[in-house]
Amino acid sequence: MSYQNLNAEEIQAWLIAKVAEELNFDPDEIDIEEPFARYGLNSMTAVSLSADLEDWLKIKLPATLAWDYPTIIALSEYLENEISTLVA
Repeated sequence: MSYQNLNAEEIQAWLIAKVAEELNFDPDEIDIEEPFARYGLNSMTAVSLSADLEDWLKIKLPATLAWDYPTIIALSEYLENEISTLVA
């Protein structure tokens, strides 16, 4: 899938799966409005999440992304906006 076709909901689904996998939660337990810190995200995991997003989306992202946008909904909306500016 090309990143140009992604919307916030698809990014949220990816983030839910990734956070659940990395932090040992069932995906159904992940609330997109809860801060990542609630699930035990630390600085090392946050940097890893940013790197995984870079690999998936093929765009450069700051290592502080999960701290700058501390919920799945905030991060997915930011990423959707970033992608739309790259496509425009």
